[in-house]
Amino acid sequence: MRICILGATGLVGRELLDLIPRAWPGAELVLYASRARAYEVAGQNYEVRAATDLEGADAPRGDLAFVALDDDHSARYVPRLLELGYRVVDKSNTYRMSREVPLVVAGVNDAQVTDGVRLVANPNCTTIPLMLALAPVIRRHGLEAVEVATYQAISGAGVGTLDDFLAASKAAYTDASRLGDGLDPAAYAGNTVPHNGGTDDSGFSKEERKLMAESAKILGRPQLALVAQCCRVPVAVGHYEQAWVTLGAGAEGLSPRDLEGIYAANGGADAPFVRLLPGAAGDGLTALACVHDRDRALVGRLRRDPRASARRTFCVTIAADNLRLGAATNAVRIASRWFAAEDPALQAGGSSVAADAAR
Repeated sequence: MRICILGATGLVGRELLDLIPRAWPGAELVLYASRARAYEVAGQNYEVRAATDLEGADAPRGDLAFVALDDDHSARYVPRLLELGYRVVDKSNTYRMSREVPLVVAGVNDAQVTDGVRLVANPNCTTIPLMLALAPVIRRHGLEAVEVATYQAISGAGVGTLDDFLAASKAAYTDASRLGDGLDPAAYAGNTVPHNGGTDDSGFSKEERKLMAESAKILGRPQLALVAQCCRVPVAVGHYEQAWVTLGAGAEGLSPRDLEGIYAANGGADAPFVRLLPGAAGDGLTALACVHDRDRALVGRLRRDPRASARRTFCVTIAADNLRLGAATNAVRIASRWFAAEDPALQAGGSSVAADAAR
């Protein structure tokens, strides 16, 4: 089995180098990035080729490709990888909203990844944990509306931005300031800022529009009433989401404990790739906890919305490693529908939530 990683030296590409040997031991890797270079990860040396080599007549054919590049480069190279015989999982925005391309969260709608499908889009890093958290309760009780606020780690902006943030944070906190008045109010270090890139006439940013549109496609509900507000927080890895979820008309008698029972049912089989932290206090439900449980969504703080008009609305907190569960792990689980993974934790089982979500 030959596996290509395009964007191998980025943060997500590095994670794929850790996951692929777990899923497909012995697979041959061919790695590409913006330029050719030697690359070392965890003491292992790799040869990385320039992405332009894929355009040559002697470019190697293969079985499976993961593309972790920006939109323009995905649009340039994904068609070439398909020509070379690869089945492709693409991480960019390029194909996510294409009608012909499945947008898949493993454990939610991975039944769409069939033998006849050759290209699958990997959703955004906030969409994946939100869908995993919602799917188990949607299957039982349907869905009416979702409001979500996200608190997103700096690593979602890429390795260069992350390294700049770490350096700025180190310098900023050398001299302690209880007010933080020495910090740049427009920068990430020690700060919370709107995730406002690409804000359009609607007033919503590109990140917010992605979360809303992708969720509707994944759940098979084009008119899904979902609204999002996104910001970045001074955390290296680990996205955090607070959601207000209004379930279907038959959910008025449910309690938070009933919902916790759905996540715990059958040893968690009804909620794949999710770990429940029971109780309203949220003990252990932190952004940094994600880097110790990198391949699951952490879900907890299930509470009934106390507003009288919201008898079917519950509050829930979700946290996930944005580099792993929010990107690389989901991509590998998508590919496990084509090529069975040897690690059971990376094997998707053919889930489908769209029909239930439409109730």
